[in-house]
This record gives sequence, C-alpha cells and structure tokens, in this order.
Amino acid sequence: MSLNPQQHHQQPGQQQQQQHGHHHHFGLPHLHRPHHHQQGPAEVVCGPLLKYINVDFRSRTYRGSALIVSSHTTAPSFEVVLKSPSGQTQRITARGEPLDVYRQTYTFWRYELRLPLIEEPQTATYTSDALDKSYVFHLPGFYQSMRFMFHSCNGFSDIPQETKDKFGEKTAPLWADVLDRHEVMPFHVLLGGGDQLYQDRLLKEDFMKPWNEEKDPKKRISMKLGQEMKEGFTTFFFWNYVKNFGFKDNPIVAQAFATIPSVNMWDDHDIIDGYGSYPAEMQQAECFQVLFANACRFYFLFQHHTTLEFAQRDGMIQGSIKTCQHIVTTLGPDIGLLSLDARGERTKFDVCQPKSYDIVFDAMYKLPPCVKHLIVCTGVPLIYPRLTLFEKAMDGAAGFNLATLAGKTGALGDLISGSLNKWNGDPELLDDMNDHWTAGNHEVERKRFIERLQQYARERSIRVSLIGGDVHCCGTGRLYSKDMKQKEEGDPHLMVQIISSAIVNVPPPQALLAILNQNSSYITFNPNTEEKMYNLFKKSPNGNTRQNKKLMGMRNYTAGYYDEETGKLNFWIQAEKEVGKKGTMGYLVDVPRLVFSNVGMRLYSHSKRDLLPAYVQQQHGQQQQDQHHHRHHLPRPHMPHPFHHSPAPSSPTQYQGYGQQQPPMPSEYNQSRPVPAPPLPSRPMPGSDQSNAVGGFRMPEPHN
Repeated sequence: MSLNPQQHHQQPGQQQQQQHGHHHHFGLPHLHRPHHHQQGPAEVVCGPLLKYINVDFRSRTYRGSALIVSSHTTAPSFEVVLKSPSGQTQRITARGEPLDVYRQTYTFWRYELRLPLIEEPQTATYTSDALDKSYVFHLPGFYQSMRFMFHSCNGFSDIPQETKDKFGEKTAPLWADVLDRHEVMPFHVLLGGGDQLYQDRLLKEDFMKPWNEEKDPKKRISMKLGQEMKEGFTTFFFWNYVKNFGFKDNPIVAQAFATIPSVNMWDDHDIIDGYGSYPAEMQQAECFQVLFANACRFYFLFQHHTTLEFAQRDGMIQGSIKTCQHIVTTLGPDIGLLSLDARGERTKFDVCQPKSYDIVFDAMYKLPPCVKHLIVCTGVPLIYPRLTLFEKAMDGAAGFNLATLAGKTGALGDLISGSLNKWNGDPELLDDMNDHWTAGNHEVERKRFIERLQQYARERSIRVSLIGGDVHCCGTGRLYSKDMKQKEEGDPHLMVQIISSAIVNVPPPQALLAILNQNSSYITFNPNTEEKMYNLFKKSPNGNTRQNKKLMGMRNYTAGYYDEETGKLNFWIQAEKEVGKKGTMGYLVDVPRLVFSNVGMRLYSHSKRDLLPAYVQQQHGQQQQDQHHHRHHLPRPHMPHPFHHSPAPSSPTQYQGYGQQQPPMPSEYNQSRPVPAPPLPSRPMPGSDQSNAVGGFRMPEPHN
C-alpha cells in the first residue's frame, strides 16, 4: 500500500434555484396524514434526491430511486433518457408512489428506477413536470466498478454564526469542489457516512422550553410531553431536512444530491448528538422516544426514500429490530459495500446486537464471487487512537470533579471543562468517547467484529477496507500481520482504515489532535496482528511541513475508484487548502488486492466476464429451488402493494419504532452483555472441496 499527496485543481461550481411544479388533484390513500389540502400552485420543497440501491447482475439492471417532496396531489411525471457514447438511447418512465404526507400538505413521491446496463457507460437525463429543468447522473458500464465519494459530518454543530461564515456556510466550498471533480471524472455514487445533517439546534426551539427549564434530571426523565411539544418535534425534523437538503437554502449540496445517487447511513447527529450512548433511563424517557420516532421517520423518508414498513423491499437489511437497517450491496462487479447501522439498535454498551452481525455476514457471503474489495462503512472509525486517558479523566469529570481535573491535566482539563452536554449535564466529550469503537465499553465487540472480517477475508480472498468519519479530522490507520509487512498482497489481515470528516463541520481543537497523536503508537491486536496509524500528512495542503503526521484537522472528503490494471482500490483524501475557500489537496492511499490461498489464485485467474455468468446461473437455480419450496411447502407471503398502506398514526409517538428503539439493557453489562459470536468455520458448498469453495460458491476450474 502506498501513500502519496497530489495537488487537485478546481473549476467553478454550479448552483440551482428552488423548483416549482403544476397543480393537480388526486384522492390519496390512507397515509401518515390522510387528509390532503392544497391551495394555489403546487410547490416542490425538497428534491429531486437520488439513491442507489444495487445492480441485478442476472437481468443487468441498475436499481435506484428518486424522491420529490411536493404539494402535488397526484404523482408528478418522471422520465429518464439513457444515452451511451456510441449513440444508443433508451427512454424509461417511472411511476410515482406516495410514501407519506407531512401535515396534510407535502407528499413524499418515490420513483423506482430500474435502468438497463450495457457494456458502455451511460448518462441518465431525467425530467419531471414538477421540476423546471432536467438533471443528469451517470451509470457505469455493466463490467465497470463505480467511482465513489465518501463524506460525513455534512453540517455545523451549535456554534456561533461568525464561525459558520468563516467556514463558508453559504458557499459550501468542499461540496463545490466535489461538483468540479464530478464534471471532470463523474462519480457514480455518494457514500454518506453519517451526520448527513445536524439536529443540534433542536434544543433552542421554543417547543423545548419545558425540557430546558426543568433542571432536575429525574423530573426530565419522567416528563410527559404535551401535544404542542410532540408536534414541535415533527415540525422541526421535517423543515430541518428541507433546509439542509433543499435547493432554496442549500443549493450546492442539493445539486450534488440531485446528480449523484447516494447510499447513506445515519449517525448520532442525524438523530441528536450522542444518541445511543446515553444512560438507558434517559433514552427511555418520553422526550427521547418521541424525538427518535420523528428522527427515524424522516431519516428513512429523506435519506432512503422508504419507510420502516418498506425498508427491506427497498434494499435494506433489518437487524435485531425494525429501526436498525443495514446495507449490503455492490459498487459494480469488483467492489462490495457494507454500511453498518450503528444507531438503530445501539445502547450505551453495544453498537450492534449479535443477531445483526450474523445477518450482515450472511449477506456478505452472498455477494458475487468476482468481488475483490469490500468497503466497510462504520460511521465512527474502527481504527483510531485510543482514548483511555480521556475516558479516565471523563469518569472523574462526570463525578463533578471538573475543577480538579482542569487544574491537573492542563490542555486536557481545558477541553473537558469547555462545555457540558445539554441533555444530561455530562461533559460534551464523554458522549463522543462512548461512541468510539475503541472505548472500553465496546472493545470486546470491536475485537469480535474485526476477527469475523479477518475470517471473511481469508475465506473469500477479498481485501477488506474500513472507512469512517465522525471525528472531524482525516487520517489513515491499518491492521496488519507482523510477519507479512513486506508481503501485503498476501496478508488477509491487512485492513486499511480511511478516516474522513468533516465535509462541512469545523475541525476539533488542535490540542485534542496533538494529544491523540501522542497516544497513537502501535497496538497489539492479537499475537500476530498489530494496528497503527500512518504518517500520511508530512505536509499540509498549503505546503507547510507538519508535526502531527497522523491526524490532520482540515475539512475533507474522500474520492475512490478501483484500478483495473493493478487490482488496487485507490482512496484520495481531499483536504481543504484554505478555510472557507474552494480548493483541495489530495492524499493517496492505495490498497493492494488480496491473493490468498487457492481461492485467491482462482479468483485472479478468471475474468469477471467468466465469473458473473456462473454466478447468475447459480442464482437462477437457487431462485427456482426457492420458488418450488414455497409453492409446495410454505404459504405464500403477503407482499403489500405500494399504494395499500394501512392507516398511519397521526401522532409521532405511535410511529413505528416508538418505544422499541432499544433492546433490553443487561443488568451487568460488563459480565453478561451480548457480543458477536466467535468466527464461524469455513462454509464450503456441500460436496465441494475446501480449496475450490468461496463462501458457498463453487468457482469454475481455471482455464488451461
């Protein structure tokens, strides 16, 4: 693996204005707000937003969706025209499906996009009578892997407006940089790593006055919410999404979301700062449950173009409860993607439940056998400098010992005493540290997760790479076998961690990064595996030599692609050169392919043009077998029609997920809390020998 900085030059970005549509009438089915009233011309308040779901390799079909949020009472039209470099043209019409209605006024119109892939890349130009212009996105060729862009922390915390202005709140300089790059070498997909927007200002809203004025923690926990407060949550979450994703208030970001399909996963700020890491009694308070129900409702609508009821129909994989929905998909034939939902079932002591790990690994083993790289998105990075020093200090701080700590620990004390969390009065950094995989609460779960990834890499000869954000800085770490340092291409335990955030929010204090840098020496993961941070940033984007070479507090995003010639997966961390100004410098991290055992030799002795047809044939046979089984042995499952919604509750407190967002808390978490099961033995297909099996798929013999 090599690391290399390179300059990147920009072109002017583009902006769009708010869209408007036409006025129609239609009797809606029973949705969240069943009575729909409209006066005056129809209005689009958000969208178009694009989402990528998957590629069906059997039918050579790209699957995605588009979302328009508008006051139309009938579905606006939606047409896509595909065009290839050789002049092939196809025209596809999509039907609008009403997912939900906000306040009897704004309907979430979802359009299922099933687009045929050909050998060549294609442009997809789409139009709608709700929009005043057309938009274009890009499809790869059938055998081409997707160029992707990863981002996180797409918003500002509750900080002074002066600071937001300094960092270019209105001009979104890094998003403008993304659009410039997109013009030259188009991205096929955006990977949202969490905090796609910030809900932090919720606490300053008028409807939160009862909570803010009640200082007694016990009374806060037992507080019953009035109707005004409940409706306040719904109003806030809807309009905060509109403000952050819509053309009127955020035109550059909206342009990106309208022209590059997204695969998003939430983190705490998509809900509220630190959500999931608070004590159980706080998270079970009615205020938190109503908050989470609304955050959940609008997260699935705006970011996934679905609802809890239809999440699996629309490409998601349910964890242990409905509010936890993971994503396992491909970015073309060479790249697999796992986006782990680390919020939907989270507690203070568990990121995910054991059942969730079993479910996602089962899905990963079903990825096509031509996949050579797996990207694992975790929100918070799996590999990051240890926070032991801070955790010990914070334990004292939570015990109301701030003054003593500040006096004894210098810069650390200054950081700790800087602010208290407005929800429960703990130091602000404590929730952030409880969120980390490397925190004491999660170290066993983290180890088991990584061990299962290592086993997956060994069995499938797939290089696993990790990517996460959250921490408002950039860096690179790795796990590796001590005896394979010079043979990275053959080391299944080599896993590179890309740390990339924030694309909008401000960097952390330099004192914090300096302490983390000092605390980032190598760590023994197991007897033959070490983890450490790279000295990637020898120079700053402005060319100055750096002291802290492992973590850099500059805003950034990451661009990536698969190199067909070398088999490497290339990640470019694009860091802001000057605060608030468009322009980035790139730092290259290229991850080598993995050729391990006979499985790897066979994988790389075959072309994906050979492997995909064999996979498709196997899938077809399995589907016929399943259909026969269901027809003769099981009752046919009921699949609801998209328009046949059961009446939805009018109160957010009754919304799916309310009151069930957390699994039961173990009484003695450090003794009995659940952790992922130990790695399973290899699972070759029955009747096949171990050397020729890849996660249950029997590979064809190599050509002579």
